[in-house]
Amino acid sequence: MSNIANVSIPPYLLAAIVAYLIGAFPTGVIATKLKGAPDVRYTGSGHTGGTNTMRLTGPVVGAAVVVIDGLKGLLAWGVAFIITQGSPYALPIAGLMAVTGHCWPIYTRFHGGMGLATGGGLMLVLSPFTIAIGLPIWAILYVGVFKKRYSPRCVAIALPLAAIISILFLPLTAPVKWMLLLVTPVLVIKHLPDWNRIV
Repeated sequence: MSNIANVSIPPYLLAAIVAYLIGAFPTGVIATKLKGAPDVRYTGSGHTGGTNTMRLTGPVVGAAVVVIDGLKGLLAWGVAFIITQGSPYALPIAGLMAVTGHCWPIYTRFHGGMGLATGGGLMLVLSPFTIAIGLPIWAILYVGVFKKRYSPRCVAIALPLAAIISILFLPLTAPVKWMLLLVTPVLVIKHLPDWNRIV
C-alpha cells in the first residue's frame, strides 16, 4: 500500500487529465436542464454547445454557454501552467485536451459540442488574427460557394486554412503554433460527421 501511495502522476500527464476534465464540463446540458428546456443532446443538432443551446433556451442563456465554454480553454491552460510549474508547453497540452474534453465529455457519455467556443477562446486571446483570417474565409465559402448551406463544411475548410496561414506567416510563439497545430485537427474531425448537414 505504501508503494501505491508514493506513486505520483507526471506533471504533464496530470495537466492533460485536468485540462480534459475542465473542457468536458457540460455547460449546455446543465443550462438546458436548469431552464427546463429539452435535453440539448437529443434536440436540434444534438450538439451541446452554445448554438444548439441558444435554439432551445434563447439568446441570453445561449450566449452565456458560449462564454463559459470559451473560458474553459483558458482555465485549463491556467491550471496546466501551474501544474507544470510554468512550462510554455502547458498551452498546447491544455488546448488539445480541453477541446477534446468539450467535444467528447466523459460526464455525458462522450456526447458533446463542436469545440469552437473552447478552442476559439484560446485563439481569441493568443492568436486573434487566426480568427480574423478564418472568418472571411468562412463567409466566402458560406455565402459565395455553398449559398448559405453546409455550414459545418465551411468551418471544416476555413479552420485549417486559417491555422496554416497563421502558423506560416504570423509571428507566433512556438507554444501558440503547437496549440493551433493540435487543436485544429480535433475541431475538423468533430465537424466531419456533419459535413453534409444543412444549417
